[in-house]
Amino acid sequence: MLLIHGWGSSRRMWWHLAPGLAARHRVWALDLPGFGESDKPADDWYSIPNYTALVREFIQRMNLGRVHLVGHSMGGLIAFDVAASHPEAVERLVAINPVVSGRATLLPLMRFKSSRQALGLALRASSIIFQPMLRESGKLVHGITYLHRRFEDFAKGTVDSILASGRATTSYNVMPRLPRITAPTLIIVGNQDPSVPSTEGRLAARTIPNARLTVLAAGHHPTDDIPAKTLRVVQDFLE
Repeated sequence: MLLIHGWGSSRRMWWHLAPGLAARHRVWALDLPGFGESDKPADDWYSIPNYTALVREFIQRMNLGRVHLVGHSMGGLIAFDVAASHPEAVERLVAINPVVSGRATLLPLMRFKSSRQALGLALRASSIIFQPMLRESGKLVHGITYLHRRFEDFAKGTVDSILASGRATTSYNVMPRLPRITAPTLIIVGNQDPSVPSTEGRLAARTIPNARLTVLAAGHHPTDDIPAKTLRVVQDFLE
């Protein structure tokens, strides 16, 4: 099983699901280029086809054969593209709050010229103000721990990697490729997601042959909001 994180995140977003999934599967989770501990390529590298090629190369180099592919948000977009481009590599497919047409509500902000300055300030504020504050708050309120991790992961990107990957995500429409997907597919959407409209996932569920749609009472990160429920839904689909 291969887990692909979303924009501004890292492999750590799966820390609630991975142990449960590992009870029945060998689980791999990537830090995509531009995020987490991975390299930060030059701006012109970032595109969904390049991410797709990298995931496919990872599957081949590690001799994983056919995988269960699970992606979140931008990672869901990449997972769709991998399954459409290389159907022989994907046994089953799960997409959680996926970006499909590029019409995410927050990522288009990355296109404005002022985004570079604003993002630079946000990254500096994250390390100086928000992360220390959330670290201490997390000792008192358990849910704050998730926000602390998200701020940490976001700050591991650079201004260039965050902007370029955001532009790559919003400029790629995977819709025409979805009918090519042959793997059994589960699409999970949160009905309280402020980042990627649930209409994106619903659109994919209507387009991919024999796809299954599950709607959860959660936001953009059901893996944090309701991890036990999300794990059960994924496990039930994979059995």
